[in-house]
Amino acid sequence: MQLRTSEMKYLGNVWGNEDLVGLRTLIVPSGIGEFQWAWTKYLNAPGDEQFCILGLDGAPRRLHQYCELHPRVASFGYSTSFDYSMIRHWQKEFQLDTWEAVTSQFEPGQLCALACNPHLESGKPLATWLPDLPTTYRYPLSLQPEHVEAANRYFASVEPEDVLIGISCASYRGSDAWKTWKNGDWSRFLHLIQSEVPNARFALLGGSWDDLTASVFDEDSGLRWLTDSRGFPPMGRTHFGAAVSILERLSGYIGFSSGLGHVAAHNCGTPVFMLWPEHEQALSTTWVDPELLDSGMYVPSRWLDPQDVFASAKRWLTRIA
Repeated sequence: MQLRTSEMKYLGNVWGNEDLVGLRTLIVPSGIGEFQWAWTKYLNAPGDEQFCILGLDGAPRRLHQYCELHPRVASFGYSTSFDYSMIRHWQKEFQLDTWEAVTSQFEPGQLCALACNPHLESGKPLATWLPDLPTTYRYPLSLQPEHVEAANRYFASVEPEDVLIGISCASYRGSDAWKTWKNGDWSRFLHLIQSEVPNARFALLGGSWDDLTASVFDEDSGLRWLTDSRGFPPMGRTHFGAAVSILERLSGYIGFSSGLGHVAAHNCGTPVFMLWPEHEQALSTTWVDPELLDSGMYVPSRWLDPQDVFASAKRWLTRIA
């Protein structure tokens, strides 16, 4: 963990050219995972160039909290005039295949739109996107003391023998769209883990909109939960910086393919078991540090029956327990 020494300027969705002056300005997808992948490249931009990041606007508006943890992001806003299809068109129109193509056509303070998603979704590894920049898959984030303090309250009752496993199930809306597990499937899966690892404790993670994750929490389920002194899990109750501080202290993380898992693997050094829908099977391996994949620290899985996923996760569980 590093501490950030200066505050990022938050612009909201109302900003002007004067806010961009002198900053490498990029319009990007608003997903935390998508930004994490791209920053493995941007952080190696020559010199100490500072960035203004403009995320595509729309719920749930969480990216700015993650960008706060990157010292070279001097300012952040949301763009209401771009969408994802426009970013893809922009990249093709200006042939933005290298960082040199970006910097030769766009000066600091000028808008440029970039996304690594099309490259990764086509089955190409992250290392070959913007190939003239090195790829630093794993890098530290800069937390504030209040992030660490907020996370601490969930660890007051943790015992040394506890195996802490982060869990993120997403929302019912996301589950319907991607045909993932519902409440009963998750409960069944977690009970299988609890039987295999009796000293496991589950930390439910996500935003306030992740209603499926919230529905899994049941004090009478017989499952062991990571909660604060009031009995509440951390889901929906923390700044993203505090979520990072929690992820750093977990034995492992299991969840759907969201930014939490990407941050856990690349920023926190936490073993990750991640579930992916059929249409993202190529992406399930192209984003990650190959060393994590080869070592078994990161394991991708399809959304199979909970019993089948548990069977494939047992070796990973042995590693973290």
